[in-house]
Amino acid sequence: MASIYKLNKLFDMIKKVIPIIIVTLLLTALSYTVAFSQERAIVQKEIRTATASDRMPFSQGIEVNGFVFVSGTLGLSNGVLVGNDVVSQLEQTVKNISDVLKEAGCTINDVVKATVFLTDMKDYTAMNEAYMKLFRPPYPTRTCVEVSALPVEGALIEVEVIAVKPKTD
Repeated sequence: MASIYKLNKLFDMIKKVIPIIIVTLLLTALSYTVAFSQERAIVQKEIRTATASDRMPFSQGIEVNGFVFVSGTLGLSNGVLVGNDVVSQLEQTVKNISDVLKEAGCTINDVVKATVFLTDMKDYTAMNEAYMKLFRPPYPTRTCVEVSALPVEGALIEVEVIAVKPKTD
């Protein structure tokens, strides 16, 4: 009889402790969920240079969670296309991209992905040779496509990039 009494006492104690354990586990799980969602929160920061045009309905760049996305960029200087060949335009384009990246705390060496738009694939070899001088190994991943036209008359090339912002400890 004494052993049944002891078992009943043990079950009574377990009935009181189990809700406390369940609440503790739920609160722990909730705190991990909140912490994880805060780590994954998407925070966007617009990147603009002093020469950015207010007339265009897009940002020059956006920083999101350590990545910097730079919009398609042409070889313009003070609103005028630089040169009438793909190499001159690419050099100015990369300078313009570098200016946007600098505003974000990056350099051209932080670029991990580039997309190149050419109006004529016949310019591919010249573009590629100039590109190898403007970027350094390991080269960013890259896509190159031919397009029928670009937003500025006479533009032969447009480049957009994605960079990874360096960690500052």
